[in-house]
Amino acid sequence: MVPKFCKVVVSLSLLLPVSAVASPSISISYTLVPMGGNSYKYVYSITNNGTLTGSAPVQLFDILFDTSQYQESSLQIVTPANLNAQWSQEILTGIPPAVPAAYDALALAGGVPAGTTVTGFAVQFTWLGSGTPGSQPFQIYDPTTFTLLQSGQTTSAPVSVPAASVLSLILISFGLALTVAFQTRIWNLRQIRASAPVE
Repeated sequence: MVPKFCKVVVSLSLLLPVSAVASPSISISYTLVPMGGNSYKYVYSITNNGTLTGSAPVQLFDILFDTSQYQESSLQIVTPANLNAQWSQEILTGIPPAVPAAYDALALAGGVPAGTTVTGFAVQFTWLGSGTPGSQPFQIYDPTTFTLLQSGQTTSAPVSVPAASVLSLILISFGLALTVAFQTRIWNLRQIRASAPVE
């Protein structure tokens, strides 16, 4: 476990300017889950494409919560048990007004290896802002030296649309064919009646 004092010092370093990374090699996406009223849950996925850390895994990251928009006292870690066993997670309280609160996660073993994505980190909270919650700042740190390796913004995870099954496509095609045949028959009957001599 990283000493709380070290984490506060690292959080204070967020106030210092940092050089931007040319292309993000580590990304964090989120899925926003409404829990009723102003209560929501973020479920995060960490992707390590390996260009920043080489073959090193991501082992320490923070996601920041602006206390003017997120009720600090409501921040609650709700990560599933299987991930809890592999990561030490805590909410670092902000030092108003300069430093936001942070969801801090330190790998106990392994981390997020290069070329992989780990999903399921979760934080529940009460939203104080207008509209719905969105993107947040994040930082990736070296777990030994606390050097800031990368900073960025979380992004909304794409919504997957389930692919249609072969059977459903066949049934839709069959239904369309029947509809066309029925409409053609009606049109033919109308043509025959229109061309029939009037008595």
